[in-house]
Amino acid sequence: MTASVKATHTTPPATITHSIALIKGQQHADVSVHHARTPDARISVAFNGIHMVIYSCHAAQGLLEAFAAARGQMLHIPSQIPAPQTDLPDVEARIALSIEWNRRPAYAVVAQSALNRLKTAKIHWIDLYTGPITWQIRDKAGLLSMIELLTRVHKTAIAIFADGEQYNADPTAPDYVAA
Repeated sequence: MTASVKATHTTPPATITHSIALIKGQQHADVSVHHARTPDARISVAFNGIHMVIYSCHAAQGLLEAFAAARGQMLHIPSQIPAPQTDLPDVEARIALSIEWNRRPAYAVVAQSALNRLKTAKIHWIDLYTGPITWQIRDKAGLLSMIELLTRVHKTAIAIFADGEQYNADPTAPDYVAA
């Protein structure tokens, strides 16, 4: 067995400061709850190569609020982009990005457009900035599917986290006032 030289630094050798997650088409998620109604409660959500762990209802509500805010820019994006053909049946099982949400994220929604690679047409998408993650939303199906998923996660969070009653307001409701 070979080993590297003993570390002399206390800082890690590399830090990921920003990632981009692509959202398009229907999202099929696995949502799991661990240690409900205890200080160690968490919700685990796996979808589209992304694994999220949510540690509070405040964080779940904030994520749902961010995606709900992106609906205001939905007019510009296509209804659905065809999914690429894949020969690998277990593509959904591979995790490429893991995120732990400890608190509500600050967010910004920006409509984007650019010429395609062939420069024959203009493509549109939405960038949803939530701190170190930019969600690149490519179609309405992906956005609406994420809102549906995060609504389910938020309802679960209300039931399992100690702060559930404090953050039980639904960000998708017309009378919701953003925090």
